[in-house]
Amino acid sequence: MASLITQYIADVHELDGYLAGKPIVLDGSSLTLPQIAAIALYPPSPPSCASTPHSSTGAPSLELTFSQDVRAKVAASRAVIDTKVAAGLSIYGVSTGFGGSADTRTDDPLALGAALLQHQHAGVILPSTAGTPSHLVGPMPLTDPSHGTTMPAPWTRAAMLVRANSLMRGHSGVRWTLVEKMVECIRKGLVPVVPLRGSISASGDLSPLSYVAGMLIGNPAIRVWVLTPPTPLPPISPGSSLSKTTTATGPLPNRLGLAVHPPSPVYFVSPLSDTPRSTSGIASPAISDIFEPLISPSTPATSIRDDDDCMKVNFEHPPLGTTMEEMSAPRALRATGTTPLPLVSKEHLGVLNGTAFSAGLATLVVRNTETIGVLGAALTALAVEALNGARGSFDPFIGEARPHVGQIEAAHLIHELLAGSQFAVNHEAEVKIEEDDGVLRQDRLVAIIKRLRAISCAHHVTPSYSLRTAPQWLGPQFEELKRAKDTIRIEVNSTTDNPLVEPPKTEGGEGKIHHAGNFQALAMTVAMDHLRLALAQIGRLMFVQLTEILNPLMNRGLPGNLAGGEAALDFGGKGLDIAAAAYAGELNALGGMNVGVGVVSAEMHNQSLNSLALVSARYTLTALEVSELLAASHIYILCQALDLRALRTEMHARAGAVVRSVLSETFATAFTTPEALDIATLKVTPKILDELDQTTGVALGLRMARVANAGVAPLLEVLTSDPSCCTSTLDLAQIVRFRQVLAQRLEALLTELRCAFMCVSLDEASLPSSFSRLPTFNIPPMGRAPASKYLAPRTRLLYEFVRLDLGISMHGSDNMRKTVYGMRARDLETQHSWDAATLEEAGLGKTVDITHGDKVAMIVEALRDGRISRVVARMCEGIDA
Repeated sequence: MASLITQYIADVHELDGYLAGKPIVLDGSSLTLPQIAAIALYPPSPPSCASTPHSSTGAPSLELTFSQDVRAKVAASRAVIDTKVAAGLSIYGVSTGFGGSADTRTDDPLALGAALLQHQHAGVILPSTAGTPSHLVGPMPLTDPSHGTTMPAPWTRAAMLVRANSLMRGHSGVRWTLVEKMVECIRKGLVPVVPLRGSISASGDLSPLSYVAGMLIGNPAIRVWVLTPPTPLPPISPGSSLSKTTTATGPLPNRLGLAVHPPSPVYFVSPLSDTPRSTSGIASPAISDIFEPLISPSTPATSIRDDDDCMKVNFEHPPLGTTMEEMSAPRALRATGTTPLPLVSKEHLGVLNGTAFSAGLATLVVRNTETIGVLGAALTALAVEALNGARGSFDPFIGEARPHVGQIEAAHLIHELLAGSQFAVNHEAEVKIEEDDGVLRQDRLVAIIKRLRAISCAHHVTPSYSLRTAPQWLGPQFEELKRAKDTIRIEVNSTTDNPLVEPPKTEGGEGKIHHAGNFQALAMTVAMDHLRLALAQIGRLMFVQLTEILNPLMNRGLPGNLAGGEAALDFGGKGLDIAAAAYAGELNALGGMNVGVGVVSAEMHNQSLNSLALVSARYTLTALEVSELLAASHIYILCQALDLRALRTEMHARAGAVVRSVLSETFATAFTTPEALDIATLKVTPKILDELDQTTGVALGLRMARVANAGVAPLLEVLTSDPSCCTSTLDLAQIVRFRQVLAQRLEALLTELRCAFMCVSLDEASLPSSFSRLPTFNIPPMGRAPASKYLAPRTRLLYEFVRLDLGISMHGSDNMRKTVYGMRARDLETQHSWDAATLEEAGLGKTVDITHGDKVAMIVEALRDGRISRVVARMCEGIDA
């Protein structure tokens, strides 16, 4: 089996190929997970674009195979049913009742089919379509009434595609016309409104699929969403700046027009959950259909009066410009020029009796979970860089010593992602005992005992568990992902009916009817239960890495909470730290839930074993959504940590020159040769850097005073022990001046570096009145991605996507300016008016930044619409495990 990385890259490229215009051809046996995603998540293309390649406005063209062999199998299967019905033979679901009521008999298969749909239309959809709209008054609902009881459109589109693929395998006894009609509805964006709950996935997903059947025949009691595709976007001119992240057809411009978003591509993708049903949150459906007299589920739509109203809603998520109109099934069919299809014997059961909803949702979930899994390794690599970890923790030899396939794949990926990094050391350096100055060789516990040393000493410390055991932690999840994908791939290319129809093997032979249990969806339940646990495990790793990076006791010299400004007035990612704990806790609860062992007997004890596969898939989707919140938070925190690591690196690199300059100025008579000055600099600087790392939470002025003071002891040691130093003219005033000047210079250096990293001028920065506004070091702005030059070429792609494509800059600029919303309110306590000009002057309405949560939300959207998956695939290109 190919490695997860190879599969992931192939999946991303395959999906992009379909979005670029490559058609999808159904043949019953080769349906892929990216094909399901392309149809389910993207709206149908406008008719004008259907024949235009590379339109990228919606789902690809969906076609049925021209294979005569496939069509012949379907026809032969149907002939078996027709022959046995004509002969008066009793067939389950054709002449008998269903399940525990299979002891009943009838010679009216059409009425039997209608009765099947009737009793399966038992799902609860709110708001109801009949009765007094009492929900307009009284208490507000505790959950969102607009979509809390219905499945989002992508679930149903996925299920319809999977079911059509299964029916055309020639084992279901249905007509080719039924397959064609289902595909026609997919193409036209017809999506029945399906209840969220009610399927036990034992005899398949009977109730959800009954709503698909109800739409096909035009049952007026069934509501249907009609997806209206977006208007095609204009082409991008050559040389556009939108070249960082592209689909296979090139980038698309951002049509949101938000100031916080730089121009970036738009990916048309429907959300997997939370699809709204009305713009107001309260639907106003027509009830005229409900009072049609004695309408049979088999009644064609042409004989039914239209309703007069429909509900039009806009997606809250891309696809931009796509709308969904909700109306009765007859009106939806008529509005799209679709002829209803009266079903014949066995076809009602043929549509209902399958695992399509469980398998369809499982497909969409495993696709995005695959991104989370690979992203777990990619973010580990970024975390290694942020914490100055060791690339050697992922050396191939380690996997050879413990050859679990998943562990080897994860370690190899992380190792290759870190190639070329200036932040990650290759291997832990070996030192003699007398050189190993008290730093423990094992784990991160050293950080609790005392602050970790500067970069020059960092290679003495073994990385934390969350870094060096990441391959051992992610490896089992990689293996689980591959198993789940393989299981689901088999399921969506299987026949899950009962009874199964076996066409005759020879011309003129007699076909067979098999009564079995292919509808039992436990394979999907097990896959989803295990995948949910995998998400919880990956989330645990991300959370531990995130919280260690934020903790100044454990992050190797970075400010607490990753504050960009002064620690006393900037608490950086503290709120995200708390939120991440909530996400991790919820994931723990979801991951420990085993749906597959919680089944209860149903339906007169006939369905005594039921898989609850759709329930498990729903909970796994919830875990996926929480994982995306956690992963996006981790990405945001990592980018801030990398910027601060770069700032610290610049500070350390320049501090030595500052120390040397101050020593030369204050002790010119003591250090008479360059060699003597070099010796003193090399002796004093490590103590200065160490103190810088240990005082990140101290106010800037006091901090630099303490830092300068830390250099006094090694300076005195040099002055009193080095015979080349001339100490005859030394006095204490020189020591005092050394401390004062060094503190001032280091304060100026750090301030200018902060301004350069956050693109804030000294004039804008809120500085003490005693601080000189004239630059001392003339440090130019570092740009919007200041850490790029230090990162590995592969990890840099994700960092730059956040900084440049999404436009999320380093945190701290508002704190430096003191323009955080409300920060200067105290300046106006004595004033009585708060007009707009006053507010702006106070900093309350000027360049107010969006919240941390909004920035994380931008990353979540990029995760869900596929932009980050493309970036991660680019990071992994060429890495073969």
